[in-house]
Parts: sequence; C-alpha cells; structure tokens
Amino acid sequence: MVDAKTRMVVELQNSVMKTMAELVECRDHITGGHIERTQHYLKIMLDALVKEKIYEKEVPSWNITLVLQSAQLHDVGKIAIEDGILKKPGRLTAEEFEKIKEHPAFGKKVIEKIKESTTERDFLDYAEVIAISHHEKWDGSGYPYGLRGEEIPLLGRLMAIADVYDALVSERPYKKAFTHEEAARIIADDSGKHFDPVLVSLFLGVSDKFREAAVTYRAQEALHGK
Repeated sequence: MVDAKTRMVVELQNSVMKTMAELVECRDHITGGHIERTQHYLKIMLDALVKEKIYEKEVPSWNITLVLQSAQLHDVGKIAIEDGILKKPGRLTAEEFEKIKEHPAFGKKVIEKIKESTTERDFLDYAEVIAISHHEKWDGSGYPYGLRGEEIPLLGRLMAIADVYDALVSERPYKKAFTHEEAARIIADDSGKHFDPVLVSLFLGVSDKFREAAVTYRAQEALHGK
C-alpha cells in the first residue's frame, strides 16, 4: 500500500511535469497534443518490450510508471527556442533547423537545474536521458552527439520511434498527415539507419495498437475542432 508521503511525492512529480509540458505546448502550438500522444505510443512499446522480454538486462530495472511520467519532458528544451523559429508556419531553413537541434541540450540543462533542488531524482534521471537522446540515430547521423547503435540509451531509442511516428501521422502547415500504413513503412525502411532494428521489429508487431491510438486521438481532436 502506498503511504501518504509517497503519494504526495508522486502527485507533485506529475503536477510539475504536466505543467512544464503544457508550457512547452502553449508555445509550440503546431504540435499541440504531441506530448500526450507520444507518451501513449511509448507505453505501447514498453508494454511490448516487457512482454517479449527484450533487452532484459536493462528493462527490469526501470520503474515504468516513472519512465512514462518523465517522457512528458522530452521536448522541454524547446522552451529556449525563439518563437520565430518554433512557431514558423512552414519548413525551416538550414540555419533555423540548427537552432531547433539545440533543444535536447537545453532540455538536459533544464532538468539538471531541477535536480539541484530536489532529492526525488529518479524520474528526473529518466527525463534527462530521454530529453538528450531521443534525436540520436542508430547510424550515428543524429544529434546532439552523433551517438551510434547501442551507444544511444535504450530510452532514447524507444522515444525516437514514438516521436517520429507521431510527427508522421500528424498534419503540419507544410505537409499533410501520413496514413498509419505510410508511417509504419517509413519507420520500417529506416531500420538500421534512424532506428534500432530490434525496436523496429517490436514496433511492427504492435503497430495495430499505434493505429488504434492515432485514430482515437484524431477523432478527439476533430470533435474539439483542433
């Protein structure tokens, strides 16, 4: 049974992360709802990872509840990106994209600052890893560090799939939303390049759950006129 103190700590963690995540989304109106959706997609991947007993040396040591909570902060570094770039209604120039690429490092700094003032750090440790590594690519062409293969933390490799899938199936001012089938094919084609091949296989095995979630979110957004 969870005692009152533990429950209060968890509620505080949830409140802080939800507020920070919503603050980012208020600025980045183009990707509204992105944080909630990617958190859901990540849960699908984590559930499958546990069920299939993949990467057993790492996953059993994780607190899955805290991992999912902390995933809300994966884009928190965007708070430091200027509005002219973050809210641009079109494709970014090469120079602007270089600025956007700074957000994982900014996110890491934000989370490190929070860690300095609290002893409840487990969920922040997860958040820091996800924030700094979710744009790394399996072939080493990602950012900010150009990590390759299993040099990239497993949490970052998982978040990369959830993050890219949502970007693909979401409409943007410069592109229409891809269908689920198109998004799944793009991710499959990037196995061994952008994504961990083991995790791509896992994704393909549960892609129907991604489709169901995407359809549900799209219906909710249509209902609320988003």
